[in-house]
Amino acid sequence: MKRAMFLIAGACWLLFALGFGIILLHYIGQGAGLQFFGWMFSSGSVLIGLLHVVGFVIAAFLCFAIGACFFARGFVRAGEDVEKTELEKS
Repeated sequence: MKRAMFLIAGACWLLFALGFGIILLHYIGQGAGLQFFGWMFSSGSVLIGLLHVVGFVIAAFLCFAIGACFFARGFVRAGEDVEKTELEKS
């Protein structure tokens, strides 16, 4: 049951990472910051767009890392779980 919860949590976190990636691609496709100050290139719009893109990349990476850790924990038995099953056999 514990392993199943880790797998479900890992899948949810990976879906969050996928969601951030989709939002990032949509945001870049829409101009990435140009919508704040109209259709002109200014240092403010470029800076806001860059900060949003970097923030989305960091969020997607963190969600992916957490999801991968949960998946790994769900698929691989911990040392204490292996020791418990060996003690139960003897």
